[in-house]
Amino acid sequence: MALASISILIRTQGVGDLYRIYLGAKRDGITYQLAYIPDDFDYEPEEEFDPKYMRALFDLGYELARDGYYWA
Repeated sequence: MALASISILIRTQGVGDLYRIYLGAKRDGITYQLAYIPDDFDYEPEEEFDPKYMRALFDLGYELARDGYYWA
């Protein structure tokens, strides 16, 4: 239960941070562009520090950028 609570806290804090950055960019007249990991990325890390998982994330980002990533 504690792990789930911490996970939810981290996620909601991250969303709050994104919103705060968005509002600051809007206030200052700066373009806000967001890149994120798509929902269909289903690779799970096998350990806390997993180089294979990090490589899969990097490769996905590289492919998205190479193919003309559409900012959100």
